[in-house]
Amino acid sequence: MSSTPNRLRKLALVAGFAGLAVAVLAAHRTPAAGYEISPYAATPRAVWAGVGVALAAGALGALTAPARSRSRDAGVLLVVGSALAVYAMPVIRGYEFYGAGDALSHVGWAREIASGALEPTNLLYPGVHTLTVFVSGVADVPLPLANNYVVLVAFPLVFLLFVPLAAQLLAGTPTAYAVGLLAAVVFVPINNIAVHPIAHPASQAILAFAFLLYLALAYAVGVLDTGAGAEPGGDRAHGSLGRPFSVTGTGGLLALASAAIVLVHPQQALNVALVFVAVSFVQFVGRWYFDDHPVTTHRPLYLHTAVLVGAFALWAPRFERAQGAAQSTIRSILQQGASTGDVVAAKSASLTVVGGSLPEIFLKLFGTATVVSLLAAGLLVVALRRHRRGPDSLVAYVAAGFVPLVAVFAVVLAAEQGDMYFRYQGFIMVPVTVVGAAALARARGWFAGRDHPRAGTAVVAALLLVLVPVGLVAVHPSPYMYQPSQHVTEEQVAGYDAAFEHRDPDVPFTGLRGGPRRFVDYHYGTQQARTTLNFPGYEAGTLPSTFANASYADAYETTRYLVISAAVRETEVELYDGFRYPRRGFELLESTPGVARVRSNGEFRQYVVEGDE
Repeated sequence: MSSTPNRLRKLALVAGFAGLAVAVLAAHRTPAAGYEISPYAATPRAVWAGVGVALAAGALGALTAPARSRSRDAGVLLVVGSALAVYAMPVIRGYEFYGAGDALSHVGWAREIASGALEPTNLLYPGVHTLTVFVSGVADVPLPLANNYVVLVAFPLVFLLFVPLAAQLLAGTPTAYAVGLLAAVVFVPINNIAVHPIAHPASQAILAFAFLLYLALAYAVGVLDTGAGAEPGGDRAHGSLGRPFSVTGTGGLLALASAAIVLVHPQQALNVALVFVAVSFVQFVGRWYFDDHPVTTHRPLYLHTAVLVGAFALWAPRFERAQGAAQSTIRSILQQGASTGDVVAAKSASLTVVGGSLPEIFLKLFGTATVVSLLAAGLLVVALRRHRRGPDSLVAYVAAGFVPLVAVFAVVLAAEQGDMYFRYQGFIMVPVTVVGAAALARARGWFAGRDHPRAGTAVVAALLLVLVPVGLVAVHPSPYMYQPSQHVTEEQVAGYDAAFEHRDPDVPFTGLRGGPRRFVDYHYGTQQARTTLNFPGYEAGTLPSTFANASYADAYETTRYLVISAAVRETEVELYDGFRYPRRGFELLESTPGVARVRSNGEFRQYVVEGDE
């Protein structure tokens, strides 16, 4: 009888790997033919069917197979592969580039670093850019593709690998790994408001925080140095545990990673430092007041906290931008400006016009985060009451880390800092995911302790298999969340390149919702574009009223180049239903006197619009 479930599990895994292979092959063989406003809707249904089968089979193998079996490892591999297939779908489907905003500027910086025009030390956060240059050189691929490899494969893979390892430590059982992995697949930190899947150093640093969090916990209990596995209580025999300062391989790696995160994004490095300071404080107080508490057997993070703070202090103050951000936050708290409520009200009104609502978008973007947060809150309450247990003492460390993070979140929320508070929300969701996964793993163990192991597995699997698709469908911007895709087509890039190369240097550019500055950064190099280029019309946008009425002669005194991409047209007309830039404005471009189309390739159009000269 016992061999039947095992046989069925293996058959499911075989079907899962076949489904994933078919999905990846089908996606690769159906590359994007033009701009895709939704990477989900444009991808063949067979791809999503294959990914769904692979995820379900992988979850079955990871959750039900013995902890150290090949079936469990196969399930884990299948889940990771399926999650990466969704996250990296733009790469699989041959997108020229993925990231229509900030990401283009980051590739512009990478171009300058690769050419030697910009020293990495002159950039506030050169981590993602230097990795892009490195991957481009090693893999012999263009910089845009190398950048997509870094942000769509490498960083999410780090998150997928280390969230379950950290959850395993907090849960105190090896079986927690599978639960932690499925929780990581939800990608709760990605909110597509201030944390994105595209090249955005703050977002990549947030995903990398999972690595530092795991290393910090593993170093404290000595798991990696003693080989004791996931149970912290078994590490007391290691001679370096409990010493204020000890040299270990894990400690060295943690120190290196702590310094490296500053180069990825100093602001997020400062958040990591706040967590380390909080943990160090708990360790110091625990050592002072208790003799038999698990904290007294843990390695303190004093030295690593000093390394991280020191690296930040040496690096960030060199840049005016870092100083200006801190001063701006302080000024916005002291001065009266647009409140968070005003910003939310304005966005809610815009959503209503295009057919959405604030409750709807909240559920889509933050529904999974809310569920995981409730699970994490439950474990925090239990663990703080039982903090003398080994795993619970680690949960107490994470709980301490939440204190400064929530405080800073509250400060930024009170300040006039746009949607910056959503960036802090994304950062906080990393430890929340870890604790929430540990809570589910412990709930599963609670059922097993009452002779209902299958019931526990079924409950946990059911919850996760609901959260996973809901989370994955919100990883990439799409009309599902009233956002356009970040797809950049080859024709769009070629159109801008040709427009820039053959322009009259005295004629300014303009566009909808702003000028062509991102493509200027991409083409010329971001540092040059922002310092010495003086590109005419770098940020200048055409007013909605001017565009709707084609009243360019009334709006401009001199001639302008107006550039329109297929992405812009589809976004404004189809997604936003002409909310700011109506269909009539696009039609008038072809019939208005004084407006002439001078370049077109199917994905890009350039017009010359005469002013009142």
